[in-house]
Amino acid sequence: MKVLVVGATGGVGRHVVMLAQAAGHTVTVLSRSSSYAAPAGVRVVAGEVLQGPGLEQAMPGQDAVLCSIGQQRKNPANPWSASLSAKDLAEQAAKCIVPAMQAAGVKRIVAVSAGGVGDSAPQLNLAMRFFLATTMIGDAYVDLGRMEQVLSTSGLDWVCPRPTRLTHGKRTDRLKVTTAFGAFDDISREDVAGWMVAALQLPMWPAADWGGRTPQITRA
Repeated sequence: MKVLVVGATGGVGRHVVMLAQAAGHTVTVLSRSSSYAAPAGVRVVAGEVLQGPGLEQAMPGQDAVLCSIGQQRKNPANPWSASLSAKDLAEQAAKCIVPAMQAAGVKRIVAVSAGGVGDSAPQLNLAMRFFLATTMIGDAYVDLGRMEQVLSTSGLDWVCPRPTRLTHGKRTDRLKVTTAFGAFDDISREDVAGWMVAALQLPMWPAADWGGRTPQITRA
């Protein structure tokens, strides 16, 4: 399968590139960074998802898009750190990706969201509710919810996994879809990437055990 990876330099995206290639897919990366060092055999198209011709150049001939775009903080370890991204980054990226896919006849997209976005918000613990109310994380969650809305009305075959708290742990392949999550539930970024790549093998979305197109995923 030919897949386009958007957000390849992020914590999830870099694993998506490696795992998609390891699974035998032909990988194209859209990258705005001239310093991005792609694995051997990965095609790189220079450009930004929100502007310029890069997306239109990278999309034709693809079978699916794997998107891990999300807002970034100046200090990722500090939830009160200033945002480096526009408040509507994910929403605007979706609004660019969808027409590019439609024009090129690409039907499937997996885009990372987050546990607690949209109708999963009631499951958030008190600590996360506090962070959402006092940090840019709240803006990021609103943005991801709007991204999901763009995809839901696109006519595309889409899925937005909502991972619980992300870690830098190693890939375990021990994960599950859950209808509820607790304060200590987490999942490694590499396992999220593995879930995204594995989803490409399914002939139909959503899978029976997902409960819809926004499955919450966590470490089993």
